[in-house]
Amino acid sequence: MKTIVITPEIKAEGEIETCNLLLKSDIERLHVRKPFASEDQMRAYVEVLDSKHYDKVSLHSHHNLVDEFGLGGKHFKSYNDANGEGQQSKSFHHWDEIKVEKSLLTYGFLSPIFESISKSQYKSDFNHHKLNEALTAFDKFPIYALGGIDIKKMKQIQEMNFEGVALLGTVWMESSVSRRIAKTTEILNA
Repeated sequence: MKTIVITPEIKAEGEIETCNLLLKSDIERLHVRKPFASEDQMRAYVEVLDSKHYDKVSLHSHHNLVDEFGLGGKHFKSYNDANGEGQQSKSFHHWDEIKVEKSLLTYGFLSPIFESISKSQYKSDFNHHKLNEALTAFDKFPIYALGGIDIKKMKQIQEMNFEGVALLGTVWMESSVSRRIAKTTEILNA
């Protein structure tokens, strides 16, 4: 299944090593989400990523760096307009937001599909049967499931007709680089 990995907000031990290994793997994209990073901090982060795989990197902020480094895409919050060229993605938390989206998106995230692993108290209120019907009929852009994704839920996600998954907590809750890569690979092969 198509898989995107989102970086943790706060730097994790071995994060850059993990990211560079993920970029060499079969993941679709790596989303760098560092909401507290300055532009200079984000630039320094991007500079230590493997430049051979910059086309697989999307930024959630400091979008000017996407053009500066020739990165793969820009990611926006649901309430922001996606404005620009190239790969653009967006986060959504309600199906109604997706239905009225006017931006030309490459794909979107819908969350939380299940109770979040990385954000306690972040519960899902989606009816999975209705979501399956909506996803089956929707064709404006691909939708990736986000929130509470682990290997046990992959069959259910596939049955709901998501394009793929976006991983955060299930990867970064692991303390070792090797376990992060193993978990991601397991989901990639589900």
